[in-house]
Amino acid sequence: MTQTSLRRIVSVLSCLLFTADALGAGTEDSASSLVPLVAPALEIPEETYPGLKLARIPFDREFDSPVMLSAIPGAQGEMVVAMQRGEFSAIKLDGSGTHRLFLDFRERMKGILLFEEGVHGIAFHPQFATNHLFYLSYTQNEPRRTVISEMRATEGDVPVAMPETERLVLELQQPLADHWGGHLVFGPDGMLFIALGDGGLRDDPYRLAQNPWVLHGKILRINVDTRSPHLAYGIPADNPFVAEQAVRPEIYALGLRNPWGLAFDAKTHQLWCADVGQDLWEEINMIQKGANYGWSDREGPAATAFHPKPLLPQTTTVDPVHSYTRLRGEGICIVGGQPYRGSKFADLNGAYLFADWGYGHVWALEMDAEGAHAKRRLVLHRGPAQHKFNPTLITVDTEGEPVILSQEGGLYRLVLASED
Repeated sequence: MTQTSLRRIVSVLSCLLFTADALGAGTEDSASSLVPLVAPALEIPEETYPGLKLARIPFDREFDSPVMLSAIPGAQGEMVVAMQRGEFSAIKLDGSGTHRLFLDFRERMKGILLFEEGVHGIAFHPQFATNHLFYLSYTQNEPRRTVISEMRATEGDVPVAMPETERLVLELQQPLADHWGGHLVFGPDGMLFIALGDGGLRDDPYRLAQNPWVLHGKILRINVDTRSPHLAYGIPADNPFVAEQAVRPEIYALGLRNPWGLAFDAKTHQLWCADVGQDLWEEINMIQKGANYGWSDREGPAATAFHPKPLLPQTTTVDPVHSYTRLRGEGICIVGGQPYRGSKFADLNGAYLFADWGYGHVWALEMDAEGAHAKRRLVLHRGPAQHKFNPTLITVDTEGEPVILSQEGGLYRLVLASED
């Protein structure tokens, strides 16, 4: 059996285990965590956005489980697509099919086979054009851990990563085998934001997401341009918990399960994050400084049955701006997500685009005039049950237009059906 075949088998088995976990099946313990299966009413109307279709961007290759797409600053329209098993390809999305190798990390990823393991993200430093630095998020085993590292690329118009320059920024040992999170993005303030999951498996058994002295289940904010004592990065002085001795100062927000898809609104600078649910709810959060989003005391808009009392007394939590539920058959695994600020679909301006990995649906969440509350959900693409399309991320190109990454290896755009 080839290694590729083995990886495919492991991936399929992991998907099945993931689905069982998502449906609350598979263990005696899971039965105690289920709540009565009564489907609540949809809190906002849903309508179909007419006249759209998915169009695959032409390339003469597939991209092996793409997880992130990031523009190379100053590189003449090139973007880097990060693939879960360790390949990073610099591409152009102009229809030319242009692609080249930016970084080959596949040797580093040997033996990293589980469904959520591998590369999780890449982010280029805002001053990449002068310092040539970028940042990676990936997993390693023995011990099982999340790695955030810095690397340098060559100078010039066609930069290539130099693996020998890698510098460890942060390592986080993982107790179990999933819920890694791992996306990272630079904010408008130049700080690096990192989304980390609770470490798995079900029910957050060690209650890490609510524990203020660990980094699991949190969004971190760090300064990669400075160094705080005994750290390979700096702690921003205006982080929300720097004055509290009982809270890790890197923490920007907490109470997340498996956050996937950090994105700043290009206009308002609001930070958005989708969070993958467990039994019932998939959720979208507007991340605020110092806020607690509830997991694992809460899932979506409801309290959890498996943790009837909060870990810490008098905990104040923030409900998601929108949730959808498996009880209505809407999906099983949310995928973030980007507020739309392009020019092609003017009536979607300000709407948050997101998808479901399991069902292949793509939606736009319309917000009210203040941008604070969801008012309508628009279906941009309804995924057929047998369609080979499993979105892993919705992001944007250098013009602000949506690009959808899919696990089967394709990159897609939303286009008007008339553009045949």
